[in-house]
This record gives sequence, structure tokens and C-alpha cells, in this order.
Amino acid sequence: MENFKRGRFDWQMLELPDGITTSNGNWYHITREGIEKYVPGLLDKRPLEYIIQEADAWVKSSDGLALMLYFILVYVSVDPLLATGISLVFYFLWYFNTSVFVNVTASPIAKILNKDGVVYTISALCLIGITLQEMALGIGISIEFSALWYGLALFFMYKVGLLNLAIQYVQSKFFGKAKIPKQNRILNMLLIRYGMKHGILTGKVAKMENELIRVTNYHKEKKNNK
Repeated sequence: MENFKRGRFDWQMLELPDGITTSNGNWYHITREGIEKYVPGLLDKRPLEYIIQEADAWVKSSDGLALMLYFILVYVSVDPLLATGISLVFYFLWYFNTSVFVNVTASPIAKILNKDGVVYTISALCLIGITLQEMALGIGISIEFSALWYGLALFFMYKVGLLNLAIQYVQSKFFGKAKIPKQNRILNMLLIRYGMKHGILTGKVAKMENELIRVTNYHKEKKNNK
């Protein structure tokens, strides 16, 4: 397992014969060989570790973006309850459609907002700012104190992962597992974007998706046969 330090957090990636797993709890059902086969030459331009870490950041991007959106809204004097509603709607839209928004140019932003230290610091400063009403009024910002409680609630829902756990529970309980897991769709799109950027896309995108489905089905059959 390889380590990549980001502040106090050691990001780790482990390559296995039937996939790649990371310390963020994501399992990508494709191997280094599979990536090289369908996007030949990409790994010569971008290390596998770099690509997988970006995919991890995009998987969790809805958390940081939705939280930052809430703070921006309350600091421009949007009603806290309305800001909370907008933030939640944004979260769900982004969570279920992340692969659509994947963009290699925006990957650095996704990686920054994936760093707990960055999000914790910004959140703390914003929440402290809400409590300093007199100072805020002095610079022309009017924020209702209830924004503090909504902000704390959203922080725990997003960054602690409570909302993500609830979504996963509902999905598995009532809808079953997705044909292609979210993290695989994101990695697939990231590989396509990088292939287009470097001019090495081979037109075998459909085969890559079939490979993801095949390996996913293999895991399901293996689990059922135990």
C-alpha cells in the first residue's frame, strides 16, 4: 500500500488483482492493466496514484461544495433556512450526478475541498463570524444567529458523513446496488476526460464500461457463492 501525505492525513491506495481500493473506503473495479488496455499510454502521462486520488476527491466533492455554498449564501444575507434548503438540494443533485460534472481542470478544487483541514478551518471561521454579529454589522453583513445552528447541523451531515450513510442505507434497502457504483462512474469519466485532454482516447469507452460491469458482477457472484 502506497502512502501520500496530505497534512496529517495519509492517503493510501492498494492495488489488488481484481481492483483498486483506497483509504477513503472507495473500491474501483478496474486494474492498472485494464486502464492501460482501454486508454493506452495515459499512465505514461499521469501516474495511476494521481488519477485515483483525483477520483477519490470527486467522489466526496458534494460534501465540501454543498457546505461552502451554505456559508456563501448566509454571508450574502440569504435566510438561513432557505440557504439550508438550497444547500441540500445542491448536495443531492451533485451527489447523484457527480460523474457529469467531472472535469480535469476543476480537479484541483475538488482535491482542496477534500482536505479536512481546509474545510474545518473555513467552517470554523465562518461559524465564528456568525457569532460576531456586531463586527459583521460593522462591515455591512447581516446574518441571523440561527445560521450558526443550521451550519453546525449541515457540517455534521456532510463532513461527518451522516447524510451519505443515510443515502447508502436507503439505496441498499429499497433500490438495491447500482449497476455501476458511483466511484466507478466517476473514475470512468475522469479517464475519458484525461484521454481527451491528451489526445489518446481510443473509442473503446463502451468496452471500459463493460469491463467495469464484468468485474462488478464477478464480485457479486463471488460473494453469493460464499
